Amino acid sequence: MRFVFVDRLVSAVPPRHIETLKNVSATEDVFTDHFPGYPVFPGALVVEAFGQASQLLIGMSHDFAEVGRLRRLSRVAFRRQVRPGDQLWIECERRPGDGAWVLDASATVEGQRVATATLEYSLEPTRPGTDAARQAERLRALAHELQRSPDTAAQPGVNLATEGRLRQATEGRPRRATEGPPRGATGGRRRPTTGVSSE
Repeated sequence: MRFVFVDRLVSAVPPRHIETLKNVSATEDVFTDHFPGYPVFPGALVVEAFGQASQLLIGMSHDFAEVGRLRRLSRVAFRRQVRPGDQLWIECERRPGDGAWVLDASATVEGQRVATATLEYSLEPTRPGTDAARQAERLRALAHELQRSPDTAAQPGVNLATEGRLRQATEGRPRRATEGPPRGATGGRRRPTTGVSSE
């Protein structure tokens, strides 16, 4: 079973920017084998968190009429380990250009950068009965759940806008890694898959 690595939608400015939060709980299933006696959150799952945040931004930018298909992953770098109890702050920024979806992603823990990557997407329309349509519905449901979350609503600088979008408010700013709630305040939660990664 796949997991969703977005516990909070901190801010989003479609189609330019999104920031999410993943609470890395000591009860994550992955820590059973990675590694016994020295649990480390796998780098591949940090990249998956990049992908899920990017897919949310793409979906919100097109009212979920289109979804992204990952074409290229490049410039992946890991700078430090992510351990149980860490709060993983994910930021994805779309590069300005000719309409291409190229995003620079970074992950931080307590203000320290832990990973970076560049993701390039093509867009696929969500025609009824297609995998893209099913993925769009999962993303829409996740976005709706995150917007209903008290954690999201309480964040400064976030405006719950209409049509399933979040926009940055004109005043205030989202909390940074050093301003978040205590480490491990909430554990990882299983949710329906977004369809971001491959089986």
